[in-house]
Amino acid sequence: MTSQSRKRPAYLLISDALRDKIERNELEPGQRFPTERELVREFQVARMTVRHALDILEVEGLLDRRRGRNGGTYVRRVPPTLSLTNKNSIVTQLRERGHDTAVRVVSINKAHVPKHVAAILGVNESTFAWEIKRLYSVDGKPVVLSRYTIPVNMAPDLNQHDLREPIMDILAGYNLKPVFKRESMSAATARTEEQKLLEVSRSHPLLRFVRLLKNETGAVFAYIEESLRSDIANVEVVLGEDPAP
Repeated sequence: MTSQSRKRPAYLLISDALRDKIERNELEPGQRFPTERELVREFQVARMTVRHALDILEVEGLLDRRRGRNGGTYVRRVPPTLSLTNKNSIVTQLRERGHDTAVRVVSINKAHVPKHVAAILGVNESTFAWEIKRLYSVDGKPVVLSRYTIPVNMAPDLNQHDLREPIMDILAGYNLKPVFKRESMSAATARTEEQKLLEVSRSHPLLRFVRLLKNETGAVFAYIEESLRSDIANVEVVLGEDPAP
């Protein structure tokens, strides 16, 4: 052990060693990872030290911890890269690549617009809006939690529709078609509700998107917030035509 390595905490040295095995394909994608007991024996450290090292690899997106009867820790397969500039949603892009996708309506409520959203929608806080939450699953695993805020006066009987169908298609029936979209993206950790619905820990990294849609009159008709498990997919922005594909 070098003098430099002696200065580094044991859990960092272990995570470095395990990461190196993954990068050299000694531990291949989809392969079951050594158990904590096996790693304790291999590195001669306490179990908490091993757990700390595994937490680092999980946050880096190298491990997949599964629950249930067939649970365990596995080397994660390289996630697909999806385009934010594609006209299709992330879930639709995954479906087009052969993945099984499903959507569940978690809730739909009619309530006063939250203060921070009211300012964005250009309405006062006494305005009623539909608050819709939908959970998307890919290959049986929860991937995206979407939250829509839509003024009730723009879609009065929205709750009468099958909200498992594409929301944009439903809103088009109210002549609400986006001609302008503003979107921001940030890294985030899971909130309490997201932990439960997306089946992740509080420290699990998420990508959070905030989207604003305006119709041809310039009115904001939808405020959308989506939380994506960053271990499921990578995202990219592509602009223009590649002159040398």
